[in-house]
Amino acid sequence: MSEQGDWVLIGLDENMARRQGIPARMPVPRGEFEGLADKGLSIDAARKWIKDFLTSSEPGKSGVWRKQNSTLVSQFEAFLDKTPVWERAQKAFGERDYEKAISALKRIVTMDPDDHAARLNLASAQANMGDHPAALKSFQAIRKTFQGDADYHVAVGQVHLAMQKKDAALDEMVLALEAKPDCQPALDAMVQLGVLVPIYENPRDAASLVYVRSDAVLDYLTGQWDAAPRDSAFYLEQLAYHERELRHDVALAAADRAVSGEGEGVERAHLARIAALRSLGRIDEALAAAEALVKTAPSSSGAWVELAKCLSQAGRGEEAPAAIERALESDPGDLAALSLRFWPSDPADIQKVNAAIPALAAFVAAHPDSAGARRSLARAELVAGRIDDALAGFAAAVALAPEDDDLRAEYWSELGKQQRYQEIIADAGRLSDLAKRDWKLRWNEAEAYAALGKNIEARAAFSAINFDESLHVDVRRRAKRAVKTMDETPPVVT
Repeated sequence: MSEQGDWVLIGLDENMARRQGIPARMPVPRGEFEGLADKGLSIDAARKWIKDFLTSSEPGKSGVWRKQNSTLVSQFEAFLDKTPVWERAQKAFGERDYEKAISALKRIVTMDPDDHAARLNLASAQANMGDHPAALKSFQAIRKTFQGDADYHVAVGQVHLAMQKKDAALDEMVLALEAKPDCQPALDAMVQLGVLVPIYENPRDAASLVYVRSDAVLDYLTGQWDAAPRDSAFYLEQLAYHERELRHDVALAAADRAVSGEGEGVERAHLARIAALRSLGRIDEALAAAEALVKTAPSSSGAWVELAKCLSQAGRGEEAPAAIERALESDPGDLAALSLRFWPSDPADIQKVNAAIPALAAFVAAHPDSAGARRSLARAELVAGRIDDALAGFAAAVALAPEDDDLRAEYWSELGKQQRYQEIIADAGRLSDLAKRDWKLRWNEAEAYAALGKNIEARAAFSAINFDESLHVDVRRRAKRAVKTMDETPPVVT
């Protein structure tokens, strides 16, 4: 640091100066010097001070001083000369005109090779243009300056990803996380690379999100489960969550722990255990478990369905129909059994589904009190394009099972697809306890209000879902996004 009358010339860290594209020595007005540590040094302030120093200060106006400090004066003048070029580059970035941005940034680099901020932006523009080799070369030229900067390593890693260099990309993301352990872009990239998996330790708590090595999810979670006493309800919730995420090994581990409990959840745990074994290819174990379950729970339609699936996967498909019939004897409305019994293997094959409808309709006629059978027929009619018949069928099924929220939610969803929103609102009005019902009903109601332009009601319904701490965090986030989207969208004029 040196004093020049009313000015103080301070020395900056050279690496920091290159990162910001400013001279390594900076004139600071004496009156600003004391507060500089608190306020920091902005680019705009640096430009103003350098200009004032060169044009108004005694040293700046002194030919002797300028001659003695010619290199520094050249740096100051180059810094000021870059200003309009930087403005063109920033404008081009804002307009996503990366070709113009590259042209301006290359000129800046020529004017000031030590302006590594310009080089960094040049690399970004080249990456946006799809010129990844050039971007990588530009990034590598400033690596020493930005080493240890999380954003820099993520940017380089993304270029490697675009060039299909996954190992190099992984190395960069690791460096980013070493610099900043909560660097979200690096975590997201590691998920994309299949190295990490995002896990909610508590599916209802957003704060419980952790990132776990993809090859160690089960080990991590079992360690967490063993750390405190857990009841069967906990393991059933874990089971449902990981089952949805297709983590069959974790679902199996949760099911193994849940089957030791009591109550209605035990059968659910047994069925999920068998399904997980099937999904993991452990067919013999799954078949043995299914055969044991139908002996201890012969009235369980789910047990017979699982046995049928196991028999088919074990190469004993000829024995499966008998198991399916036993399932339908136990529960004529078991949707999985109905699917196996009547539906084609490709449920989207319109011709085959249409051909299956007469037999399914006959089954419904033979079981007029079965909401599940009527629901399956309605689904088939939807595939066949018989929309009115399908909606009438769903309505009939709901009348048979008015407490089945999942059924009613599917009915409302289909009404919504046909833009029959008023019917959803009318049906919702007949439910006295909608706030206590399944979130999917509340979601369909909210969407219906939104579609009808009733934004106040829609916002209230979505907000109620968002604030319901009993729901999975992803559902609540969807509701929060829905409210935000409504706030950003002009109201519908009716």
